[in-house]
Amino acid sequence: MSEEEIDRKITVIFATDVVGYSKHMEANESETVKNLRACEKLLREAFDKHKGRLFNTGGDSFLAEFPSAVSAVECAVEFQETIKERNASDETTVKLEFRIGINSGDVIKEKDNLLGDGVNIASRLESLADPGGICVSERVHEDIKNKPEINAAFQDEQLLKGLDKAIKVYSVFTQMDTTRKYFIK
Repeated sequence: MSEEEIDRKITVIFATDVVGYSKHMEANESETVKNLRACEKLLREAFDKHKGRLFNTGGDSFLAEFPSAVSAVECAVEFQETIKERNASDETTVKLEFRIGINSGDVIKEKDNLLGDGVNIASRLESLADPGGICVSERVHEDIKNKPEINAAFQDEQLLKGLDKAIKVYSVFTQMDTTRKYFIK
């Protein structure tokens, strides 16, 4: 491929980040890093199980691509449930929580990395999720809404940084989420 050519594709992007990571590091760097490593191992195992590919990391953030929206959301739900179980253990010294954002869209392939709006939107959706939560774009919601094992509800319309128009944002709920008595598709 020549330098001028741009290699594009449509894919599903999964973005996650630790909630309050800087505060955890300030309180106890060593234990925070040890616990982050343990959580990263769980995350990588979930990616492998659901055919995700980790393509970028940055300290406490992780970006992966998936061939399907359903696979990405199932991975997110499983990972959040695993983290909740891990945090319930008395042996967990630093209870890290994650936010997850998932978007389906056009990206640019640059070596092993992915760039562009598809990635940026997933990252911005991640920042809208509650601690321990999952936010997905309308595109992803369209692909998962008829799957009975996935529960999602419309959250809000958001104007995300760098976009001209608002996008619909949906929250996905894990089986362990007791804050909702019912789910709206």
